[in-house]
Amino acid sequence: MRNIRLRVLPHAHSRRDVLRYIGGAVVATAVPPGLVGCNNSSPAPPPSTGFFTDAERAALAALANAVIPPDDKPGGADLGAVNFIEGFMTAFDNANATTPPAIYAGGPFSGRAPYANPDGTPSTNFPADSFSSYLFLDIVKDAGWRVQLFGSSALPNGAPNDALLGAVTGLRDQMKQGIADAISGSVANGFGDLTTLSPDDLQTYFNTLEIDFKNLIIDLVSQAAFCPPEYGGNTNLAGWEMCHFEGDQLPLGYSVWSTSQNAYVERPDAPVSTAGGPDPEPLSADVISYIDELISAFPTYAKTFTP
Repeated sequence: MRNIRLRVLPHAHSRRDVLRYIGGAVVATAVPPGLVGCNNSSPAPPPSTGFFTDAERAALAALANAVIPPDDKPGGADLGAVNFIEGFMTAFDNANATTPPAIYAGGPFSGRAPYANPDGTPSTNFPADSFSSYLFLDIVKDAGWRVQLFGSSALPNGAPNDALLGAVTGLRDQMKQGIADAISGSVANGFGDLTTLSPDDLQTYFNTLEIDFKNLIIDLVSQAAFCPPEYGGNTNLAGWEMCHFEGDQLPLGYSVWSTSQNAYVERPDAPVSTAGGPDPEPLSADVISYIDELISAFPTYAKTFTP
């Protein structure tokens, strides 16, 4: 799971547009190699594990909608952010010598794309969903993820850099404390019950949250929206649809070997050697301006965007 750092924009739809824009890049880098679904089905999200209380889940759903506001498309809550985050927080809860933690999904295929026929056309034969089985971690990764989730106390002698940097506070504790502060702060600051705020008040209040917790929520909700659904988010592949990401195409692929032609052939529905047509959802002018602002801060990667 890779991190996404994103300054929160003042307008809900601008933020949503930027998340839609970065979605394709997110799934291209954060999704395990060889992923991405091509139909509208999605495995059932993992059951609730009891890490969050009902009040915490409701508050987290509201915060998820502050990151990705709902409109004609699902918001962060309906994209599965609560299930995704709770599954991540409890990834090690059932891990043992025979059950790996729910950190790295397996592969190579999800079962969303079929095998090819000998002539290169899609067949009706689909592989099993091997993404739904998780992989065991080596001893270093296991220790690293435990420290990230549980903090320094997860290792007998603490995290390796505690003497230099201080003890690590795990994400589980950060999430619990952050949600508690968000719930109480909403009332204390005159907004009212966090779960009943209007969209405008929710956006305003979200921008007042402690910066590290706010960034953590942005990171995790973005990951939930664009992850393979086996991780509990991207409900019904709606996150991929929102950013026009086709999903994992293996084992079919795009250029498919045809035994009858003795050559690779492109799929007519997904050519790779010709232009793909017009942008299905052009960016708005304010989002382009925001991207220009980001690019100007990194002149090495300067590039001009036009509406």
